[in-house]
Amino acid sequence: MNTSPYSYTLDSTSMSSAGHNASNMSNGNAAPASGKGAGGSKPSGPSPLACLTCRQKHLKCDGQQPVCGRCMSNQLFCEYTPSRRGYKGPSKKRRADPPPTDPSQMMSDPRLFALDGRNPEIPSNWNMPSSGAGPISTIPPAQTTPPEMAQTPAHPSGIQSQVVNARSPLTPDSSSTVGADGYLVDVYYSNFHAAHPILPPLHKLFRNSPPHYLEQVIKFIGAHFTTAASPETYRPYVVAEVVDQPPSPEKVQALLLLTIVLHSRNEREEAGSMLAQAMDLAYDIGLNRRSFAETVGEADPIREESLRRTWWELFVIEGMLTALGVRASFTANTIPLEVPLPCEERIYQDGGLFPLASPPTIAQFDDRVFADEDIDFSSFSYRIEAVRILGRVVSLSEMVTGQQELVESVDARIVSWFHHLPESKMELMLADGTVDEMMFQAKMIVNGASIYLHFPRSDLLSSPAVAAEVICGHSGLCLMPAFSHHSHAMKAVKAASEISNLAAIRMPETKHTPFFICALVLSSIVQLAAYSVKAGQVPDPRRDRLSLTVGVFRSLGKTWAISQSVNRQIRAVARDVLDIGVRPATDQNSLDFTAFLEGNQFWLSNAQVV
Repeated sequence: MNTSPYSYTLDSTSMSSAGHNASNMSNGNAAPASGKGAGGSKPSGPSPLACLTCRQKHLKCDGQQPVCGRCMSNQLFCEYTPSRRGYKGPSKKRRADPPPTDPSQMMSDPRLFALDGRNPEIPSNWNMPSSGAGPISTIPPAQTTPPEMAQTPAHPSGIQSQVVNARSPLTPDSSSTVGADGYLVDVYYSNFHAAHPILPPLHKLFRNSPPHYLEQVIKFIGAHFTTAASPETYRPYVVAEVVDQPPSPEKVQALLLLTIVLHSRNEREEAGSMLAQAMDLAYDIGLNRRSFAETVGEADPIREESLRRTWWELFVIEGMLTALGVRASFTANTIPLEVPLPCEERIYQDGGLFPLASPPTIAQFDDRVFADEDIDFSSFSYRIEAVRILGRVVSLSEMVTGQQELVESVDARIVSWFHHLPESKMELMLADGTVDEMMFQAKMIVNGASIYLHFPRSDLLSSPAVAAEVICGHSGLCLMPAFSHHSHAMKAVKAASEISNLAAIRMPETKHTPFFICALVLSSIVQLAAYSVKAGQVPDPRRDRLSLTVGVFRSLGKTWAISQSVNRQIRAVARDVLDIGVRPATDQNSLDFTAFLEGNQFWLSNAQVV
């Protein structure tokens, strides 16, 4: 028996039963069927009968029953609709024989090993292998039961039956390693994983049986990206279930993922609490130590890489939430950074051999500028460096004197970051048409750091856009400039425009990190401030960028609640600012913009700092 690295035990009875049936399916040992489709020679012409799955995909069907050849090979749900011509109702035998309710009988039906493709919101190829068994799928629910009606315990535990009745509602206690809501794992990996890639690749995830609570967090996040499930089904219990678990790296991962999704749901105080617990636990178990991944990884390079990525993702998220005012201090940036850097995404996701026997370190990354030989660093590494720069900017806001030299130094580091990007990292669009999400975030963070550095030292603070209470804002003082006020303003506006340009990349916005919403908020405030300070002198391109940003807020609002709130707030500020732009000059001059400022704060935050 394989020992799981996760402290998690599966129901051996249900898993062995599922593995036995899956083996029978893979060997073609389906129940014998009557008629020509079950065996014998293949008909020479097209089959007069086609299953619903092949019809829906407009594919040729061989008409074999009970499962056609295409559905058998792809493990899809196979169902035939009998002709209604001359139909006179059910026969006496069918009326007398009720459908099977015994799970063992249901397991013998090969159709129950495949996914019902009738719901377009559910992927048609979600196959998640369980321990020691081949891919198993189950029929998704026909409808979702409201949370208040679901007969679900507050903290479901253990593994439920591997097969759920086709008519059963989607409830937390019906989920399992391969449950009726298992397709949400695929949804998570298709829409969220690339933005925060800490978990093993999908084809590796279930090899070692992840703990149930981590699986529920994955499904909770995945439910935000599909109308076939509701995240509110999971929300009442998922946080408490994770918090109650004993210390482990998987608990850190679950807390970290909850931090991201709760912040995106506009539950910012709860997100701060999850992050605080994740950081404390990471320090307690030694996740920040170089040797941790090798010690706990059990010679599995994928697991070792996942553990390293978990630490660095904590580093990134704490840095961003500190800048956004949710976290009081960037603690991870105050300790020695000894964990090796993550590898390239394509290597990690493919699960192949890693190119270096020893992953590069932060020290090697810092020395790359003066090294004799060029070393290829991953996009994740440049993202980490971007957060380190952001951390230096945030620390400057706490200093009262002696800032000028430090401001100049950090500004030089921001510009240097762009100059030292290798050619392979300059273009975000990859050859296959996808976006390098890690470099996307790296550029987003560096430009955000530039805004935090220059905007409070600029002449753009005399604007009502500055004092508006907008989510993702951070409280900060109006700071003394290191350059001229105008120079700081130009650098801030340039960074804001670069963030807007990221929004113009043609790809689904939901595949980006939800923190992109916060970056767009910073960009919008700067551009609105520039528009209001020099009303009537601003060209249309800046207005077009604001229109693009509002459109992105609207699109992301379908997935993340924080974007809905931000969209309303930014549009309200934009209406006020644009109205200033069309007023007569005498009215503009009579406005006292500084009256809008509260205590010289240039951003306001409604979150409790933890």
